[in-house]
Amino acid sequence: MSRPVRSYLGLGAMVLMVSALFGHWYYWYAPRAHSGSPRSKDSTARILFGATDLPLRLWIPFPHQNLGALERTVGDLEGLSGISSYLVDQDLAALPSFGPFRLPPARDLVVAGSSDGDRLVVAASVYPLVGWLGRLAGRLAGNAWLAGGSVELHGRTVQVEWRDGMWSAAQGEIPRTVGQRVPELSPSHALLSLEQPLGSVPKGLYRLDVETRGWRVASAALDPVRPVDSQVRPPLPPGLALVAASTSSKEAVDSMARTFVLLSGADGASDQLTRAVVAQRGAGEPWRLPAEKLLSVLGYEVSRGNHDGWSLAAYDEAAIHELAGRLSSISALLESTDEAHLELGIWMDLAEARGALNGLVGALSALPLPPTEQIQRWTMAARALTSLDSTGSLSLTIGGSPPRLEMWVESPGSD
Repeated sequence: MSRPVRSYLGLGAMVLMVSALFGHWYYWYAPRAHSGSPRSKDSTARILFGATDLPLRLWIPFPHQNLGALERTVGDLEGLSGISSYLVDQDLAALPSFGPFRLPPARDLVVAGSSDGDRLVVAASVYPLVGWLGRLAGRLAGNAWLAGGSVELHGRTVQVEWRDGMWSAAQGEIPRTVGQRVPELSPSHALLSLEQPLGSVPKGLYRLDVETRGWRVASAALDPVRPVDSQVRPPLPPGLALVAASTSSKEAVDSMARTFVLLSGADGASDQLTRAVVAQRGAGEPWRLPAEKLLSVLGYEVSRGNHDGWSLAAYDEAAIHELAGRLSSISALLESTDEAHLELGIWMDLAEARGALNGLVGALSALPLPPTEQIQRWTMAARALTSLDSTGSLSLTIGGSPPRLEMWVESPGSD
């Protein structure tokens, strides 16, 4: 074999080796949407389905890839720390890094916690080689988060340990789930199990799917799960930043519909309060404007009006007239849902809603009001949208019997 031929073969072998290494890195480590299914042999999967004493449980396949891809799509996930603190009384975004990795390179990761924050478990099926190197590096550096042992985390003692290839960090006892049945599920990008209702969200198992047009959260009981691309959802009417609604049965003659609307186009935070409108059709207890009872003490008056069978209320009469011209579009939006009874529906233009909610929270914060749970919820919603640094639309519906949830976040221009 001549020297030039050997040189070309050697170069080709080197190119193939580099390509194989790059392919391995991309498939198993690079930030990208990577779906998976829980496996019965993994302790993480058994915690997801068996740790019923921890009512909030989140399972993520290939977390170092999926969360990295999500952060590229929606923005800095640090903004979601307030939500995790609210749900499990722990800032999950502030957990220590796994050596050079923000999250353990693992086949899957599960987070399970109690709502009072007394117990929290984070566990991952770490890749074997990464696990061996991590434990070794932890021992050499005296890093108990990697090697195992007791760790002080935000004033709390967390016990880190390795068992059967699973790395875990727990505040309180780790659930023992030996023999727990793990159902066969089609691949998804995350699963959420709720043992009890979370506000308007009913208990049950939910799945997150990422597709070309956006991402969706839906009840895992929906079988088969319809692709995002097959869904037809009406757009939010122009001029509206956010619409929230609840309806009674569509078949009832005196069907009731309650809506809360944030109009877009506010000039500033102080103006956003006057861009909030509530509208109701039919009998029933009406929804109230933000901090309505508290603001009445400060002299804020509520303007009221009626249009085409709807009763409307706002802090500014001009907002009532503006919404009156869009009530037919809102009625069409409510009629487009599949559910005969809508426990809760939310539609928003993400860019407009982000500005509107931040303006609303800014307006409420500037007033001499005591902190209330309602203001806390508005603040948390504004922070969540701020962290969701993307444009496009969001739609969420909760309804049916048994109750089910479906939510879509779609990129602009996806229709």
